[in-house]
Amino acid sequence: MTSRIAVVGSGFAGSILARVLARQGHRVTLLDRRRHPRFALGESSTPLAALSLERLAARYGLDDLRALAAYGRWRRALPELRCGLKRGFTFYAHQPGEPFSNGPRNEHRLMVAASPRDAVADAHWLREDVDLHLARRAGAAGVEVREEAQVKEVERRADGWRLAGTHEGRPFETHADLLVDASGPGGFLARHLPIASALDRVGLRTSLVYGHFEGVPSFVDVAAAGGADLPAGPYPEERAAIHHLLAEGWMYVLPFDHGVVSAGIVLARQEDRERAARLPPEQAWEEILGRYPTLAAQWKGARAVRPIASVPVLQHRLAQAAGDGWALLPHAFCFYSPLFSTGIAWSLLAVERLALLLEGGGDLSDRSGGLARYGALLDREADHLQRLVEGAYFTAERSFDLFAAWGDLYFAAASFAEASQRLLDAPEGGWPWEGFLGATDPAVREMLAESDGELRGLPAGPLDGEVAARFAAGVRHRIEPRNVAGLADPARNRLFPVDFAALVAGAGRLGLTEDEMRRRLPRLRGDDEGGVRDPRSRHREDPGWLSQGDALG
Repeated sequence: MTSRIAVVGSGFAGSILARVLARQGHRVTLLDRRRHPRFALGESSTPLAALSLERLAARYGLDDLRALAAYGRWRRALPELRCGLKRGFTFYAHQPGEPFSNGPRNEHRLMVAASPRDAVADAHWLREDVDLHLARRAGAAGVEVREEAQVKEVERRADGWRLAGTHEGRPFETHADLLVDASGPGGFLARHLPIASALDRVGLRTSLVYGHFEGVPSFVDVAAAGGADLPAGPYPEERAAIHHLLAEGWMYVLPFDHGVVSAGIVLARQEDRERAARLPPEQAWEEILGRYPTLAAQWKGARAVRPIASVPVLQHRLAQAAGDGWALLPHAFCFYSPLFSTGIAWSLLAVERLALLLEGGGDLSDRSGGLARYGALLDREADHLQRLVEGAYFTAERSFDLFAAWGDLYFAAASFAEASQRLLDAPEGGWPWEGFLGATDPAVREMLAESDGELRGLPAGPLDGEVAARFAAGVRHRIEPRNVAGLADPARNRLFPVDFAALVAGAGRLGLTEDEMRRRLPRLRGDDEGGVRDPRSRHREDPGWLSQGDALG
């Protein structure tokens, strides 16, 4: 027995979910108040997102999703969709009024590789291209796609849901057994159902000033010309998700292959948020960058290819993620920060879960327990992400040394999750039901809670180097049970390439012997890109084929 399902929101997650459900035989309507192509934020993917894309592709026969999971496949199979190469995570720490400085010890720089080479790397998604492609593929798969649909009435009946409104200016009505909100922040269902806000549980408040730009020169070139020492890193450092840590918050820069970069300034201090809110976004942008000489020099000739815009408050959270006959995708339920690029991966994981719940037909009432489990897991993951993100902002305010140490918690959790999903057999129920970024892993939760407790106990005011060093040593000890990527090693000088020796040596952390680890290497990402070579023929420092940090694939 098939079900009638309405998905509201035709971004990448809503379109993929609708298409998968149609492949399962359900009758699916995909509704959106706007029309593609259109601009969207949330552009930087990660290896955990790639895993979800590959599982969805394999399970439901969606080859284009597999192509989106790796930069090399994308460029071969979908060259019409614009993207950018993401080899890792790059961080620079700035001081107001001072040119960017850095020495041989990398005191103001951190690089963590997320892939071994370009072919199997992640990508920045130009969302107007990707979302258009996925919405059209949903329509081709039998989904009824209604763009420019304004839903004005949502009624819960004994036999399901009734939705009514206008489509392209004309009245329409549709019925559904299940209603999924994929509309993003400010959510559709939050406006039509009594879903309480839980924003009072969130301590972080940030705003965003953002845009797309062309004519942006290399930061490395500008910084080097100003005297900064930038020792060679494990990948071309601007082919990455670039983070500039500022006194006001931080700035992201995501380069695309066609010469455009996506950039945004996240403002964390209340006085900066209030001042930016009083200014036109273009003036706020120029004023903030003008406080940092190296960034000002880099961006002085940049041209906005769309009007610079702002978001007054990025954070939102609801009290419930699922209920009787309805479910929210993560972005409609909760969002904290773009800092660790969690949005795409978490959304795709939720798509997998809902797709698994709806396989096999049957009455949706039989799945009420599954929806409750889905909602409870999202709530637990939201708490986990909140602690991770708020700790990162807290450390960034205090010192770059503290921030770099806190980052090891994220990279350890992410790399262990990816290594597990690449190299181990799936648990009962499948990988999608494992908590995102270790949210249900007792070891990850413990290392995060203990580090957070130590962090909150640090003295107020300026910190000396010894305090930060002790904190870093504590983090290094705590992540040991999950450190399969050679993280937190002072000898690395904050330049973390692929460390295959660490992966093999850490086989026991995954419940494997070293020989078992070697036999399972073909499961690693990239096995279709020339295979995995004999590890004994490579040097420890070789960054050329296995991944590390946020990715081991």
